[in-house]
Amino acid sequence: MLKGNISVVIINYNGEKFAEKLINSLNLQTEGYGEVIVVDNNSKDESFFYFLEKLKNVTLFRLSENKGFGFAVNLGVRQAKYENILLLNNDTFLEKDFIEKSLKNISNFKGYSFFAPLVLSYDGRYIDSAGDSVGKFLRPYKNFHKKEYKNLKLENREVEGFSMSICYFLKEDFIKEGMVDERFFMYFEDVDFSLRLKRKNKKILFTPDTVGYHFISASTKIENSMSEYSPIKVFWEGRNRVFLFFKNYELHSIKNWLFFFIGTFISSYFHLFKTKKFFWFLKGLYEGFSELKGIKRYG
Repeated sequence: MLKGNISVVIINYNGEKFAEKLINSLNLQTEGYGEVIVVDNNSKDESFFYFLEKLKNVTLFRLSENKGFGFAVNLGVRQAKYENILLLNNDTFLEKDFIEKSLKNISNFKGYSFFAPLVLSYDGRYIDSAGDSVGKFLRPYKNFHKKEYKNLKLENREVEGFSMSICYFLKEDFIKEGMVDERFFMYFEDVDFSLRLKRKNKKILFTPDTVGYHFISASTKIENSMSEYSPIKVFWEGRNRVFLFFKNYELHSIKNWLFFFIGTFISSYFHLFKTKKFFWFLKGLYEGFSELKGIKRYG
């Protein structure tokens, strides 16, 4: 195992409310990190100062405009000094042995380059993600999402996808596989990347011994709202659903089109009656179809 041989890449956008908890969890790690790279997407608060002041070996890239999650991820990974990458949203924090166990897993499981940790809700009561999957109706979902974590036994296993809220991987292979498609801007870029890995028979390993916590959709959630479905999130998920389909599925297949329309109908029903944000979902779908010109298939 290579001690401290890991770059922590933090994507930050208005993360002042969450910065202290994330910083403390990094400073208390049983295994140190080699460096921290913070990519700030033009935050309106001063959260990036906290990272500079309270973490060691920090490099800050402060963007003059919000260029999206994908752009920030690609920039941070390209600038990393170390081969091992730990990618974090600003609304996350880690168990104190996360880095130690992630480095052990990278060392022990040589057949894998991409790892999905166990991601819990911010209070630790429920599972946010135990690896990700895509249903047959092209509806991405998180394994065991919102299932109570207490007394649940989980084991290492291969999964279809991983959430980029918290994940770790090898820099060289991430770049070799084309990195994140920046056109997605936010939401489903990790699904797109995972589907790309699946087509190339690249494996993703779920490792439940690496545990992190995530405040879901913090960057887009409406202030004082309990719902994780803000208009912004619903819009981008609708728009990027179209991108996912046209990029990753065979368009000559009637079955694929049928599954796409069924899944879209299910999502429409959900946003019409559950989230009450059907207008934003429909607007996202419209923009997705409007922006398809020149989109690279299987890219």
